[in-house]
Amino acid sequence: MVLESLFSLNTVRENPMNIFILSIIGTVVAVIISHFLNLSGLFLTFLITLCLLPIMIKYIRYEESRREYDHFWDYCYSLSFFERHGDLILSYFCMIFGVSLVIAGAYFILPAETNSMIFSDQTKVISQITGEITTGEIFSKILFNNLGVMLICFVFSLFYSSGAVLLIAWNASVLGVVVGQTAKTMMSMSAIPLLLFSYMPHGVFEFLGYILAGIAGGLLSIALARHKESKRHFQFVFEDSLLLLILGVIVVLIGAGVEVMFI
Repeated sequence: MVLESLFSLNTVRENPMNIFILSIIGTVVAVIISHFLNLSGLFLTFLITLCLLPIMIKYIRYEESRREYDHFWDYCYSLSFFERHGDLILSYFCMIFGVSLVIAGAYFILPAETNSMIFSDQTKVISQITGEITTGEIFSKILFNNLGVMLICFVFSLFYSSGAVLLIAWNASVLGVVVGQTAKTMMSMSAIPLLLFSYMPHGVFEFLGYILAGIAGGLLSIALARHKESKRHFQFVFEDSLLLLILGVIVVLIGAGVEVMFI
């Protein structure tokens, strides 16, 4: 694959911004393919995931291979919680910004009939969400919806270590469509970056919750697969995974509260 040769694991590890560039290129390719093949929004997300999945799998396999050596565990024990997971969290956020930015730009540029085909699934979700805003118990609906997505991210990653990429890419595409719709109403493509950041007060918490759940599931998957190697290592990874999951619930709870404030 051309993208795999352009972006090696070393380049991504040295600079997470390369994930942002990879996400932009992969999403552009996915939009073009979806346009010519008349594919719906869900298939668009699958295509984006296919572009991003190889490098994420390499990233996870690299981390797994490092865990085979005792000196790696000694290194892990010496790091703080955020030092251990900061780079991967940043890589996920770079992916989210890249996907959302391209989707928003594509929605602004493409004609309405094309948008209705390519982003059909995203617009359905958006209409359902906006349709519930006028009803009661907004906070609980937002919270349980986000917790549900977070749980699916965890389960996907538990059984397939990079499975959360699909759900995170899907939510990033939905955000991109929302931003694109607003930019089109304003008739200002230059407003897209500002509009994207305007959703960040609650979006950061929601996406962070999904990312933390995805990483927690991946870590627990490794721990369960290698629990016989060392009880100390298993306990270390299990506690890390549990802490990530608890933090994920907390940030999703905060995100729901912030989102209600902005409605």
